Amino acid sequence: MHEPLCGTFYPGIDAKGRMSFPSKLRDILGAEFYLCMSHDGRYIAVFSVEEFNKYCEKLYQLKGPNGEQIRREVFSGAEKQTPDKQGRIFISQNLRDRAGITDNVTVIGNMTRAEIWAGDKLEESRTLVDAAAREALLADISL
Repeated sequence: MHEPLCGTFYPGIDAKGRMSFPSKLRDILGAEFYLCMSHDGRYIAVFSVEEFNKYCEKLYQLKGPNGEQIRREVFSGAEKQTPDKQGRIFISQNLRDRAGITDNVTVIGNMTRAEIWAGDKLEESRTLVDAAAREALLADISL
């Protein structure tokens, strides 16, 4: 995957966990992609097959019992997805519960992955970086 994933989308999700995944992101991710929980449990990460393999390589560099437990947590909830003809994917109850997703879903692109958020959790996350910290981090970047 070479094109960055970007944009914000507001698809619906039905009671069975089916969601229309944004076509702009599907076009970049490819015909199949992977879902797994984020490290902090706030969203579901969506990786192309290529990016998921890179992520797996990094996870296997984690040593000892803690590394083993982290891999267990990530891989036990990971799901390979192939959207249906309508572009829908199925998000398991396990992933929906862990991410707090019910009926208000926001999907965003974040460079090498997409993220599926419960709408309220995404809004909460936007307050994590205050204005002074944002300014300091971006001071050397000009548009």
